[in-house]
Amino acid sequence: MSAQGTPTTAIQGGTRTARLLETAGAVATFGAMIIIVEICREMLAADSDTGWIRELVLTAVAIVVAGLAAQILGRALSRRAAARSQELLRAGVANRLRVHPAARQVHAAWRADGASMGGDIATAGRMVGRAGAELVSTVLVFLLSIGYLFWVDWRMALVTILPILLGFVAFGVVSARFFKEMKDDYVSAISGIDEVRPTIGLDARINRAGSRARTAMTTRIAARRLTEATDGFSDFFLARIGTLLGGRAMAEIAFSPLSVLVFVLCGGSLMIRSGSLAPADLVPFLLVGAGLAAPLLASSYFMEEIGEGKKAVARLTGFAAGGPAGQSGDSTTSGPVPGLEPPGRGELLTVIEPAPEGADRVADLITAAVPAEQFTSVGAEPAVVTGAVGAYITADRAEGTPEAAERAARLVGVHDTIAAFPRGYASVVGAELSLSYPEIQRIALARVVAGEDRGVVLLDQRAFSGDPDVLVAAVADLRERAAVVIVSCGPPVVTDGKVVVMDAGEVAESGTHEELIRAGGRYAALSAVPPGTERAAVPAVRSATSEEIH
Repeated sequence: MSAQGTPTTAIQGGTRTARLLETAGAVATFGAMIIIVEICREMLAADSDTGWIRELVLTAVAIVVAGLAAQILGRALSRRAAARSQELLRAGVANRLRVHPAARQVHAAWRADGASMGGDIATAGRMVGRAGAELVSTVLVFLLSIGYLFWVDWRMALVTILPILLGFVAFGVVSARFFKEMKDDYVSAISGIDEVRPTIGLDARINRAGSRARTAMTTRIAARRLTEATDGFSDFFLARIGTLLGGRAMAEIAFSPLSVLVFVLCGGSLMIRSGSLAPADLVPFLLVGAGLAAPLLASSYFMEEIGEGKKAVARLTGFAAGGPAGQSGDSTTSGPVPGLEPPGRGELLTVIEPAPEGADRVADLITAAVPAEQFTSVGAEPAVVTGAVGAYITADRAEGTPEAAERAARLVGVHDTIAAFPRGYASVVGAELSLSYPEIQRIALARVVAGEDRGVVLLDQRAFSGDPDVLVAAVADLRERAAVVIVSCGPPVVTDGKVVVMDAGEVAESGTHEELIRAGGRYAALSAVPPGTERAAVPAVRSATSEEIH
């Protein structure tokens, strides 16, 4: 993504400015709160100064207004930087997919990381737009609060932070014990399951009289021991998890405002009675000390968000730069198969492979045989649909007009769906929309139909098994200006042109529809089944924001 250097620099500059403004706003808010606390101390003092109190109130109001303005401006810049970051990442993904359009390997790469493309883009946006500035603000507020309390009275400040320190110590001790016990006892606990597996010697496996009875008895005994070992391991694991959760509960109790207030009241009353603390000086510890744990807990949450955001950015930039996640080839794909050559412009080739895995291999073979710049496809895996719907549909046209997007969408029967989106064709996938699997595939097909100078177009019939008429209409439009390949696991919905029937990776039959019907072979038997009854290789995918890639 080096080509995006200038936008990246602008985003970084905007992020730094937003972070500075939000931090200034947080500090101003904290300063106003401290002034309010000082006003309370002054009012409780025996010789309070009314004029001084009035000046403090006016100062607090001015600081609150200035801080609020800085936070609003910073938040707006943060949102803008987050949106620009997401646009930049989507652009990098789109550029990479123009070179390697196959979606199946993209899904597999993200699935291996337990993540999704759309989820990574959203996570990266949150990191840029919120987590960084919030982390700096919360840490700074915590440090300023501690500094203020120590300025008021260092002994009372130690009393105030004591429950927080105890909570950290308790959780640290319990966590260290948990990991030590898991390291020492986990292997022995899990190995107990392996030790009770049934072992039947060679003599018992020889079919002699009584050998079956002995084998059955050995299996029953092993099953009983396996059940006992499994139950023992479950008890072991639940006990360890219970210990860890108990330690976390103790820490959360210590962090709670109620615990801090109890320590402040008990310690403060003792110090007031001893004359080492003025009653008015207890106010800061009651108001500020009770909220000390909140910035700590928030900072841990934002640190986790930042860590996830960095991982997401690394995956996305690695994919956009052509890393492992962006490889569209398949290491298991063999060489060309005789009789399975891509057709010429204006021709139609239908390839039937009953096994879904075999159909995937056929798609890989066709993909490998055509230069990337001349190849377009809509496979069985959910297509990678990013950005505004209208811009996505017309991305492969020199002039992407709204009329061209609407024409393509109407042809594949998805116009009414898009028109119902919040902003129609301007709606952004992954930010405003949650698409179903059929909607994703139809929008991807609309992009193929809207494109210009198509070379070879591969369409997987499994992607449109619920509405084969969509595929028929698209093929009728495309075959005049492109070579069209249809991959099917069942009876084809388009029978014009050449038909190839595969078996175990080899061409079993080849010819026109009429020729293969007269031959009475595999294709004739398959054609007896109504078209469109093949099983779809991919179940309905829920959305473009929370599932595989969107």
